Amino acid sequence: MKKNKYLYIAISYLILGLLIACYVNLYFNASLTIQTKKNIENNTYNSLIANINGDYSKQQNDKVTIDLTFIGDSLLASSKGIRRSGNFLDLLETHDYTYPYKNVSDLFKEDDFTIANGENVFTDKELSEIAKDYNPAYWYYSSSKFANIYKASSIEVVSTMNNHTYDYGNQGYLDTIEALKKADVTYGAFDEVILEKEEIKIGLICCNLFHKFQANEVVKKIKQLKNETNYIIVYFHGGVEYQYKPTSDIINYAHKISDAGANLIIGCHPHVLQPIENYKNSKIVYSLGSFLFGDRLTFSNKTIIYQINLEFDLKTKAFMVTDKIIPCYIYGKEDRWLPEIIENDNEKKKVIDFMNGLRETPE
Repeated sequence: MKKNKYLYIAISYLILGLLIACYVNLYFNASLTIQTKKNIENNTYNSLIANINGDYSKQQNDKVTIDLTFIGDSLLASSKGIRRSGNFLDLLETHDYTYPYKNVSDLFKEDDFTIANGENVFTDKELSEIAKDYNPAYWYYSSSKFANIYKASSIEVVSTMNNHTYDYGNQGYLDTIEALKKADVTYGAFDEVILEKEEIKIGLICCNLFHKFQANEVVKKIKQLKNETNYIIVYFHGGVEYQYKPTSDIINYAHKISDAGANLIIGCHPHVLQPIENYKNSKIVYSLGSFLFGDRLTFSNKTIIYQINLEFDLKTKAFMVTDKIIPCYIYGKEDRWLPEIIENDNEKKKVIDFMNGLRETPE
């Protein structure tokens, strides 16, 4: 009887243990199932985020942006290549190649391409000045090594189409081209420069624009480029010096070039700023003025850095354009030869208002 009692107790504990084990197993299985579901939900969520990011990245990759910077006349020389104490050539000989543009070159480094007008000859030869049939006349050259200033300052393209690159004849011009090549700087002559980024090609035509026949030649060049490029820029040298308004001839030439298909038209040569015009589908900056001028003091100390941002749709090749005017002084406070950005809000406003046609002068 006693044995039966103990057997009954043992069987009862065994049954209770089995019941507890079953409960615990069901509990942990249920917990495991919930945790696994959470993991699946998290994995699904993460996959969704990855897909969204992937689609977004793909959308971003369907567009390309190109940033371009333009500055005006850059004279890295002195009159007839003469060096004397305190003049610009003396400054170049006593500083490194980054010095002349040091106040602005950080902006140039941030873009895709910076374009300048090179207003002097680079040569190491003793060449004679060519005769000029106007007065006053000037001749400018410096050593070929100073072409490295452009490269050191992140200026990728230099136009050689102006009234000074033949100051020392054909040999002087050839020496200038050779100096720019050695410095790994692209030179812009009438043969177009193609600026490329990903699938986008920008045609840059550097030219003189003093006569009607030159405008006609530019029109022909644009027609050749229209089917080969996605955007066309004409960077010209022309107009009348020290005038704040473009001449009627220059306006007519620019309109003709725009009608031919140029998207952006930018001028140099007057040594002073001239306003911007929005004409049909083109933007025309009639003059950027001087930018770095290593000879005498210029008529005006105001200039600009002009920047455009192009955003292209790679599928349709359609584009959006935004531009920016950065007012500068040609001669800075630290050194008379070094351009610098204008910080004074009132002076900046004068320049921007002038460029937008709201003032007679930027002064």
